[in-house]
Amino acid sequence: MKYKVCNSEDLPNDSRKVISIQGGKILVCRSNNRLFALDNSCPHRGASLSKSEIKETKIICYMHNFEFDLISGKLLHIPSKWNDQNPNWTKSDNLLLFPISEKNGEIYVQL
Repeated sequence: MKYKVCNSEDLPNDSRKVISIQGGKILVCRSNNRLFALDNSCPHRGASLSKSEIKETKIICYMHNFEFDLISGKLLHIPSKWNDQNPNWTKSDNLLLFPISEKNGEIYVQL
């Protein structure tokens, strides 16, 4: 199902919003003039990704600096400072991404 999340003017380049849809929190952002929609919970330890740094098409979780690709959702990098941790601690799924579109000045996310 497709949900209107905001007007285009409410999400300028290099901005983000957390939207509640169907009881979940979705982070919508525009970076490098591209739109992205993802679960706001980091797949590593559940931190709020809305507090994290976005660099072009990557997001770096503020809590442990795990880096994910916003296009594929894949985990790209785990900082070497965590190499001594138990392998179960460093285990992480990929980001949960959602289709996002823009039409006639409105932004939609599909769940």
